[in-house]
Amino acid sequence: MYENIFQVKSNNIVPNKGRILIASPLLNDYHFSRSVILMINHEDKGDMGVVLNKDFRYHVALNDLVKDLDNVPSIPVYKGGPVGRDTMFFIHDIEKIKDSLPLGNGLFMNGDFGQMIDCIKSENTYIGRVRFYLGYAGWSEGQLQSEMKDNTWIVSEISKERLFNESHRNLWQNSLNDMGEPYCTWAKYPAIPSMN
Repeated sequence: MYENIFQVKSNNIVPNKGRILIASPLLNDYHFSRSVILMINHEDKGDMGVVLNKDFRYHVALNDLVKDLDNVPSIPVYKGGPVGRDTMFFIHDIEKIKDSLPLGNGLFMNGDFGQMIDCIKSENTYIGRVRFYLGYAGWSEGQLQSEMKDNTWIVSEISKERLFNESHRNLWQNSLNDMGEPYCTWAKYPAIPSMN
């Protein structure tokens, strides 16, 4: 029934805005191994996404980067990708944040940063509703399509509940498990096969 279960292949779904790219278990790349990337745009001239499940080597907190957050519990900032590490992005589901980019599935990107900071300082409703990232993933024209042909990425959907309420460390495995066979079998593939 599953004779091709260990033959990892892309599922040929278009990686449109709001969908996620799940790295093949065979992808061995410092920045993208076991990554889950939320697509921000998918265009002929190139593609952009934010890596959802990577930490910096040394913990980075929004409280260290933004003034007046001393009285707020530590808010982690994640590694959004290798490009533009001096640029902050935030993914959220708070509709009232002005100028936010709708991504679908009730998710938004960015918007009025000052308004978001005011929201954080004045109310606890932001908890479990926003994540912050430095940097992004980018592909030049035709690059992502080529990687898809090479079976580097599997395309899927993500719920805001999964993004905000579960540990980012489990996102890659859980996203594959959600897809059923053969993907949930691929989720068990060891990160370092030679140590298995």
